[in-house]
Amino acid sequence: MNSRNQTDSNHAINPLVGLLLMLSSMSAVTGENRTSQNDELLNAVEISGISISTPMEEIADILDGQGYTQVNSSLFTKQEQLDNRRKTIFRIEVENTAAYRQITYHRSLSGGRVKSSVEEKPIPAFEIDTAQQLYQIICANVTEAVKTERSCEATEQTRIYAGQGRFIDIDDQWAVQLSATDSSSAFGIRYTYE
Repeated sequence: MNSRNQTDSNHAINPLVGLLLMLSSMSAVTGENRTSQNDELLNAVEISGISISTPMEEIADILDGQGYTQVNSSLFTKQEQLDNRRKTIFRIEVENTAAYRQITYHRSLSGGRVKSSVEEKPIPAFEIDTAQQLYQIICANVTEAVKTERSCEATEQTRIYAGQGRFIDIDDQWAVQLSATDSSSAFGIRYTYE
């Protein structure tokens, strides 16, 4: 190859290399923006009055004010009596390890005779905001492929699901759990330290 052809090739390749570098840096910035947005949104979500960023020393007082009993250093429970000898059982677990921090919330019915209702009832009002916030984080503004991967189901007043009730990785640091109906709910947020 003569020097003129080599120079022409270099002039054609240099802009192409520059474009590729620019595109790769844009995707990195987009990924950083998405992580930053996840940080902001998930730090703001409250589950029973606490968020992933609530200081550990404040959690017991907040949950005590809502009628929870501290069972051990990480587990809080409460029960509410319903009709027909049934109870609603609430369970919140806050784990803070060297690897991650996680809040999980479970609500279920206990005792009495379980009858199937012909008419589905709506998700309790005290859970609907949290369920909708988590659904937006998991399933909104993502591609159809990601919605399928995350098992996003259409939301209804009677149920909001994603991930078939399991934790779903949102990015390298965040994972979210979402399952809400009238009879039971499971919410979770996990932040993995870098």
